Amino acid sequence: MLKEELFATASLARLNLDEEEAEKLNHTITQMIEYLSLMDNIDVDALSATSHVVVQENRVREDIPAEISIADKLIENAPEKDGRFIVVPNVL
Repeated sequence: MLKEELFATASLARLNLDEEEAEKLNHTITQMIEYLSLMDNIDVDALSATSHVVVQENRVREDIPAEISIADKLIENAPEKDGRFIVVPNVL
């Protein structure tokens, strides 16, 4: 990595970077890039694509609709109703 890029990045991050620190960072980042470039040599053609590294199954129960809904139970318990509506007294 070029030192100019380090200074530009440090400036964007509002960091004060002196020449000695830039030299250390340049060396460290160069090592990291070289190490990560080793991954280019790994043969992954035989591997299948994954969307997540941990295979999980759904742990919730199956969603089976009940025969009577909670809305029907609420309407049944209403003191006064009009079809599928609960009648309430006027507020105004």
